[in-house]
Amino acid sequence: MVSHSCIRNITRDYHAHFGVLPDAIYGWDLPEHQRKPNPYPLLDIMERYNLKPEEILVVDDMKPAYEMASNAGVPIAFAAWGRLEYPKICEEMDRLCDFSFRSTKELEKYLFD
Repeated sequence: MVSHSCIRNITRDYHAHFGVLPDAIYGWDLPEHQRKPNPYPLLDIMERYNLKPEEILVVDDMKPAYEMASNAGVPIAFAAWGRLEYPKICEEMDRLCDFSFRSTKELEKYLFD
């Protein structure tokens, strides 16, 4: 989990809503060189789990994630469902990202079909 939220809030919310915690959390309270848009989180995840860039997909709705993914050579999907009321953001992210999904169902279909 790479987020602009602090680690304490991420752990609280994941525990409350899902009953599990992410395996790794890269929150906003980490040093600047270890948080989004720096590619460090993705590079660390790839090293930790022995993954190649093409074996990961960043799913996000903001440009800093695009910068992070791009600098790590990782594909990115635009999570447009949270930004549909902002056409300029959608336009830019559609152009920048490798994939774009208007709903979680579209993303689910892509990942599991």
